[in-house]
Amino acid sequence: MGVNVSVEFMEMACTFLNCIKGGVPFKYLGLPVGANPRRLTTWAPLLESLRKKLNTWGNKHISLGGRLVLINSVLNSIPIFYLSFMKMPAQVLKKVIRIQREFLWGGVNGGKKLSWIKWKVVCQEKKNGGLGVRDLKAVNLSLLMKWRWRLLQRGEVGLWKEVLVAKYGAHILNKVSWSNVVKPYFASLWWNDLCDLETCVDSKNWVVEAIYSSLGNGAQTSFWCDKWIGDASLSVRFPRLFSLSLQKEAFIREVVVIEDNTKNWNLVWRRRLFQWEEDSLNQLLVMLEEVRLSHEEDKWRWSFDPEGCFSVKSAYDEISKEIVGGLALEPHHALIFEKIWDSPAPSKVIVFSWQLLHDRVPTKENMLVRGILPDENGGGCVWCPGVSESSSHLFLHCKVAMEVWYEIFKWLGVVIVMPPTLFHLFDCLSEAVKAKKSRKGFRL
Repeated sequence: MGVNVSVEFMEMACTFLNCIKGGVPFKYLGLPVGANPRRLTTWAPLLESLRKKLNTWGNKHISLGGRLVLINSVLNSIPIFYLSFMKMPAQVLKKVIRIQREFLWGGVNGGKKLSWIKWKVVCQEKKNGGLGVRDLKAVNLSLLMKWRWRLLQRGEVGLWKEVLVAKYGAHILNKVSWSNVVKPYFASLWWNDLCDLETCVDSKNWVVEAIYSSLGNGAQTSFWCDKWIGDASLSVRFPRLFSLSLQKEAFIREVVVIEDNTKNWNLVWRRRLFQWEEDSLNQLLVMLEEVRLSHEEDKWRWSFDPEGCFSVKSAYDEISKEIVGGLALEPHHALIFEKIWDSPAPSKVIVFSWQLLHDRVPTKENMLVRGILPDENGGGCVWCPGVSESSSHLFLHCKVAMEVWYEIFKWLGVVIVMPPTLFHLFDCLSEAVKAKKSRKGFRL
């Protein structure tokens, strides 16, 4: 493979060296180097790898709980190498999620797959009523965010960083917020995706909120744009003063003047301030009185980690809150969901219980709502004429189900009144006895 050389020279060199002429893109460690990450053909090997993996499970009868384990351990792990370097296009993301969703709800054989629960609910944490399946978009953004973090680390050196500095300038080593950065015309697609991380979630300033400066000498921290005093940058807290400043890109060391152990702030404005603007300036100066500079270098810290160290997991947790959101669960219900995952029951039983608590099991009532059963068949219980076959009726209030429950309670030596909902039933079972081992038995 040659760069800026003629075809004749390449053919002559290949003949002389007795080697095969290569081209771009080419595979290195399984990753297509030089390929356009926004084309579907670049991601075709990944999609094919996922489909092949499903075909190896084609003749196996796997429960819903088993399929959940395979998604978390295999299907979600296959794209990680791609996601660490390239931003996944929305079209590819939909295809991958469709593969995962259809496998979760229908396996790899059979007809049309019915998704009983929204995928955003499936991607919630288990304690929040989900299955804990990682959202691939949030995973992708958190892995790409690691490159931004590594650029800020002055102790990390490497050829990749030298190449980026030579191409885009040394200012990228001290830049936290890139939302207003003008990208050069020669910027690569990878670099453009890295610069646009702020715009990928609803909170446009999430990167600035996530990274703050542990102040040292102030030589590497932006006075206005970085978060270094308080819980937000000064440009956010004092937007009017920021718009009037002639030092928008200045570092702290360039703004402060220290003479005879006296610290003064040399702030320059493009015009005289009005009285109400002077009041804002006085508030700013009061904040700056607490600032103490030292001879050490500034250090960047990650807000979402107690030790201030970046991790992909902490980044994923925060980004997923923006992308996946959260369920509006009552505290009592959230506690029940958390308890079922602590149960020693088999995974297929736990996942079925989770589906049942969401009222998304294939009862006649649910199948009528989804148009699976015709209206003329009705949705009544086969044992209780005139009563709709809902989840709570089928598992609680049906006369056959109640006889089973009363026999269980009698065998366990517990007297209980049948509760109105499945959440109340689970709560009653887990609190009916005090011994820890007995409570685990009730959770089965």
